[in-house]
Amino acid sequence: MSRSAITVERFLKFALVGISGLLVNTGVLYLGHEVGGLPLVLASALAVETAIVNNYLWNNLWTFSRRSFTIRQFFRFNLVSLGGLVISVALLYAFVQFFGLYYLAANLLAVGMTTGWNFLLNALWAWGSAV
Repeated sequence: MSRSAITVERFLKFALVGISGLLVNTGVLYLGHEVGGLPLVLASALAVETAIVNNYLWNNLWTFSRRSFTIRQFFRFNLVSLGGLVISVALLYAFVQFFGLYYLAANLLAVGMTTGWNFLLNALWAWGSAV
C-alpha cells in the first residue's frame, strides 16, 4: 500500500483507532460528568480532545505508518478533529435535549456520525494522502 493512498484498509485502520478513541472518550466523558460533576457539554469537549490526542498517536504510527511526529501535522489533525468535536458535541446535545437519548448512547451516535469527516479531511490534509 502506498504511504499516500486513501484505501479501504486505511479507512478500517482509522475506524479501529476511532474505536479506541471512543473508549477513551466515553471513559473521560463519564468520569468528567458523573464523577467530576462537570456540565455535559464541557465534559464532552474534554473527552473529545483527550480522544483526539489518543487517535493522533495511533493514526500516525499505524494507520498512516509514520514514525516521526511534527507539530504541523498534529496541529492539522487537531484542527480537523476539533471541527468534528463541534459537530459531535452539537449532535450529542441535540440527541439528549430534543430526543431524550441517554447521553452515553447519544455520544456513540454523535462520534460515529463524525468518522467520515475526520478520516477524509485528516487523510487529505494532515497526512497529505492522494485520493
